[in-house]
Amino acid sequence: MGFTNRHQGALITRDAHAALLDLKRLVDTAAEKIHVAERETVGVAIGRWQSDDPLRTLRDAAETLQSPNFEAAVSRAREKMESAVAWHVRVQEK
Repeated sequence: MGFTNRHQGALITRDAHAALLDLKRLVDTAAEKIHVAERETVGVAIGRWQSDDPLRTLRDAAETLQSPNFEAAVSRAREKMESAVAWHVRVQEK
């Protein structure tokens, strides 16, 4: 396998990793929001907070996972991962 071919494999695999990191960032954002909603819910349950709205925060977290950006990130990560796997399978079959 030549340098150019190995370089191409590295780029394809790097693209898959980058796409997965983009997806992870969106999931991490939703996880942070749900954690805030959890704290707000506990605060309301024990009577510490009156003004926070856990439902609003929860809906915000849910919207992150229902957004077109999230769907695009999932599709992009899936596509890039499949491309990387296919490239490595082709190389191993040679």
